[in-house]
Amino acid sequence: MVEPVSVTALSFTEYVMSGQRGRISIVSEQRSVYLGVDPWVCGFYNPMRDAMRRAANSIDPDAELDAAVRSASRNGQPRAFEELREGFLPWLRSTRATGVPVAATRWEAGDLTLRVRPHLGLRMPDGSTAAVLVYVKETPMTQEAANVGLRILQHTIDKTLPGATPLLLDARRGRAFRMSRRTNLAKLDALIAAEAAGYVVHWRMSA
Repeated sequence: MVEPVSVTALSFTEYVMSGQRGRISIVSEQRSVYLGVDPWVCGFYNPMRDAMRRAANSIDPDAELDAAVRSASRNGQPRAFEELREGFLPWLRSTRATGVPVAATRWEAGDLTLRVRPHLGLRMPDGSTAAVLVYVKETPMTQEAANVGLRILQHTIDKTLPGATPLLLDARRGRAFRMSRRTNLAKLDALIAAEAAGYVVHWRMSA
């Protein structure tokens, strides 16, 4: 029986941005996370992502992020959490947004199943909404890579947060990416299909 392959939309986006040399290693790392064979990497950033969600609904967002920083206990967490706090809080304040619920869904890209649940749902002061994937790693996000995550959000927005604008936030740098109107969506969809096929091959080869 062929093993099904299912990862989050953000994990797939990180694969696309990793370049040819890094893809085997990143799939091996992600495989360890999803199959639970490496407890060190499992949930490393979860306390900060949870704190970001609470912060969007809190009268004191600083306190939510500060508590997450104080809870950091794994090797590397204190510095990473500090950097995330310093990037995320100014960005959140600049939006003047409040949190709204988001739903989870799945989207098929060939033999790859992508699990899609925005990390944040936000309502802006003008009443518009945004569905946000939050990227937390050290390597800076690029517009080219962000377009992959943004396109997946576009394909699924009717199920996660209807009418919302997709955003991908590089939290360490406080930079939010959105899809340019000039983006060639047909070429982007073709790229996603090709990268999804490559991901499945790399996943099965790393078994």
